[in-house]
Amino acid sequence: MMIQSNKNNMKTIDLQGKKYAQVKDRMKEFREDNPKGLIETTPTIQEDGQIMFKARILKDKSDETSAEASGHAMGANKGAKAFEKLETIAVGRALALLGYGSDGAIASSEEMEEFLSYKSEKKDDAMDSLKATTDLDQLREVFMSLGNLMADKEIIALKNKLKKEHENN
Repeated sequence: MMIQSNKNNMKTIDLQGKKYAQVKDRMKEFREDNPKGLIETTPTIQEDGQIMFKARILKDKSDETSAEASGHAMGANKGAKAFEKLETIAVGRALALLGYGSDGAIASSEEMEEFLSYKSEKKDDAMDSLKATTDLDQLREVFMSLGNLMADKEIIALKNKLKKEHENN
């Protein structure tokens, strides 16, 4: 992860070759540009226990024709600071829609880090499921259930290794 500054002096973080601004930096720039601005968030707990945050941002709360944007984030309320992370993601998306971000990116660095962590967990779970297979039929069934993870090079390599092992047993 590399931190850089973009043309507006907003710091960005390089994640997998793309630049993302942190929400705190987007907010700082917004507050400097819009001293009469408004940022408000509203959480809603869904029937399934998920939390949805809506962030509404107004560039000038004293002008009803002022530019406005909203952003949303939804997820489970588990883990440390999950509630706050969802709120931050919603605010970051709304700020990006108003043009506060790097290179027009909507996702914030926080959102991308969360996504990459989720993706890594899913990959680890998939690899564990493949390793737990005891024969070719199970291996085929588990592999076919992996959806877009079937294209991952490490998963393909593991599947091929396990296939050879199962064929030899």
